[in-house]
Amino acid sequence: MNTQHLKYAVEVERTGSITQAADNLYMAQPNLSKAIKELEDTLGISIFRRTSKGVVPTEKGAEFLVYAKR
Repeated sequence: MNTQHLKYAVEVERTGSITQAADNLYMAQPNLSKAIKELEDTLGISIFRRTSKGVVPTEKGAEFLVYAKR
């Protein structure tokens, strides 16, 4: 895990969309999805729940995002 991954997770939460977050971060959506997945694997939790309308933080993900924002 590095600080860049933390910035990615915070941006995904802020936008509620991996696609929009990727656009805001000037990167390809598949690369952002892969980075978020790697972060989730490293932490051993799911940070986001994927829905048809975007993504929302899980309970543990919300706790992690508080840490990530610091």
